[in-house]
Formats: sequence, C-alpha cells, structure tokens
Amino acid sequence: MTPILRIFLLLLACLSPLSAFAEWVQGESTLAIKDAPLDDVRLVAIKNAIADASFQAGSLISAEDVVLNGLLVSSKAEIHSTGRIQRVEILSETVEDGKLTVVVRVNITPIFSCESDKYSRTVLVTRFQLLKPRQAAYGDIYDFGQQISKRIEQQLIRQPNSLSVQLMDQAFAETTSFNAMQPQMMYEKASYLAQTYGRQFIVFGFIRDISLFEQINTENDDDDAALKRNFTLDVYVIDAFRNALLLQDSYHSEANWSFTEASAVDTHNSLFWRSEYGRVSLNTVNAAVSDISTAIACKASITQIVDKLPDGLVVGMGSDQGVSLGDSFSLLKKRALKRTPYTGIAVQHPLKNLRFTVSEVNAGASVLTSDNPAALSLADLYDLVTPADTPLADAMANQTP
Repeated sequence: MTPILRIFLLLLACLSPLSAFAEWVQGESTLAIKDAPLDDVRLVAIKNAIADASFQAGSLISAEDVVLNGLLVSSKAEIHSTGRIQRVEILSETVEDGKLTVVVRVNITPIFSCESDKYSRTVLVTRFQLLKPRQAAYGDIYDFGQQISKRIEQQLIRQPNSLSVQLMDQAFAETTSFNAMQPQMMYEKASYLAQTYGRQFIVFGFIRDISLFEQINTENDDDDAALKRNFTLDVYVIDAFRNALLLQDSYHSEANWSFTEASAVDTHNSLFWRSEYGRVSLNTVNAAVSDISTAIACKASITQIVDKLPDGLVVGMGSDQGVSLGDSFSLLKKRALKRTPYTGIAVQHPLKNLRFTVSEVNAGASVLTSDNPAALSLADLYDLVTPADTPLADAMANQTP
C-alpha cells in the first residue's frame, strides 16, 4: 500500500431527523494490512470507522475534516469536525488474517449554527498551576502546568472557529486563595486582565490532581500491580467584558505511569508526550479545548476603547481579528448594578444611534469615526463597542440589562 492519501469521503444520509441531544454511535472498519506500515493502516481504519458511525447517525461529514493530531494511539481520543463530532473512544483493535478491524464509539452532537459576526474572538489563556505541587515530586514534573498551558493555547489556535489567542505566563490567582474566590472577585480579576491585555475571553484554571496509585491486574495469577497516575484539569472561561461565566468544568483521566521514581522526566521531550500518560493528558486537554471553543464561538465580539483622539476613538481590535476599513460598530455603555457576590458591572443596551465607522486599521487596533458630533462626546475611555447590524448586536439591544 502506498503512503496515506487524503481520504475524500462525503457521507450524506437522511435516515432520521437530527436529535436535539448528543448521542453515542458505534462504527467499524476493516482494512487489509499487506505490506503497509501498521500505523498508516490504523489511521485510515480509524477515519473509516468514524465515517461509518457518522453515516449511521445520518450526519454529513468529510473524513479529511477529522483532526487526529497523532493522538489516536490510546484507548480514547478527541477529534474536531464541523460541530457534529466531539469525541471518539476506540473500543477495540484486532488483527486477524492480515486484516485490521477497528471499532469506535463516536459522540455525535447536532450541527448548530449561530449567526455571529466575522471577527476573531480574542482569548487570553493564563498559566494552569498545580494545585498540589508536591504531587509533582515523583518524576520531577514541576513544569507540567506550564506545558499543559502551552498545549491549551496551541489547540485553541487550531480550532475551526477563528480565535486570536495569547498565553500569559502568570496564573489567574494563587492556588492558596482560588477556592475562596467569590464570583465577583473572579469578574474583577478578569476585567483587569481584559483591560491590560485587550482580550475579551479569559481562560484559566488549575491542575487539581496528578497523584499516583497502584492498580492490581486481577487477570494474572501473579496479581501484578500497575503504577498509574491521575490527571484532573479544572477549567473556567469568563467573558470579561460582559461579566459572564461561560464555562466551569472538570476533566479527569488516568493512565499508566511508565517512569521510575528516580527519573527526572523531561516534559519538553516528545518521548514523554508519546507515553501513555502523555497521550491521555493531551486527549484530556483536547476535550477541554473543544468545550472552551464551543462556549466562545457564538458570543458577540466586544472590544474596548483604549484611547480617544480629537476626531475618533481607538479600539483594541485590528486586522488580526478581521477588522476592515468601513466596518461599523455600535457603542456600549456600562452601568453599575448593586454589588453582590454574583453581580457587578453590567453591559447596557447598544446605543443604536451612535454608530462608528472604521477609518484606519492596523494589526491590533482600529480608529473609529462618526458623522454624529454627539457620538464622540458620549464615548468614554474603556467603554465598549460591538459590531453593528449583526443578529447578536440586535439581540443584545433587545435584552433587558
């Protein structure tokens, strides 16, 4: 068999209406191995099995849209497609009579569409710290949190929906104080970071558990004990300009730990990430990133006024986020609500009569001007703007603050 070529499979089935809920569907594929490398055959078989599952679910999917990233070498994997497929579990892989059979279980969700604006969402990822650093002593993996943070950033950049991502080499909060933080404290911290870095969405969290444990293999007469390690990731996403907690979830996995206690494991080395624990950790990160991307995808793009000119406003979005000359924005005004642990500053209605047009643009900022003389006087530093004439902007205008 020649090296893997792109697989062009476009499967369309109209067997049943789309369900409103996610469902798990099983798929299967069998391929002859012949003289081809087993890993290459395996990759094609997995894709075909996923396509088989999607066909049974009545979905439309191109197999080449499946991003495997080399992670489907463990029993679980995360993939991304056009909003239909979120996760894959490999149930079995068997070789018999020169043929490889792969059986997968695919989590398929209905295709959803949101009429959002054209701009890239601006995201700030803070460093994910180890909640209990002493757990890193076995293997000397004290920089594990730094590595996980970097991979969250990398996977967010690769998401199908456009995200403008920046990694901050500091944690959102100290591990000793995070559990005591009230929601309002989180919003205030997120608001500060948004103003400092010009990013709307703040992604933060902690690595809650990387402890080790032994698991007895009861299938063997010797009752061998395998050393395994946990990986629990807590993730939060805040829309800092609207004081909204979009995601709060925990992701857990575990895998064999193949390194000795005396080993100083190099988490910068690909050998670590190709180990079972490294692969499962990446799979867990992918699950979190998929949820982060979904939480952000349909939210309105909002940016702040970072400077006032005599004849215009400077805002923190530019060509890197998709802003073009002539684009229109509406002004958002903020007002203070009664301070409670759960409320802070709310975004008021967009002022539809105060429209601004992009007159200058560079990579990270734009200048907005208006024909309405009153518009500039009503806009203050750190006020917010959102794209005008979009379904999301109109929806926000009709909401009660």
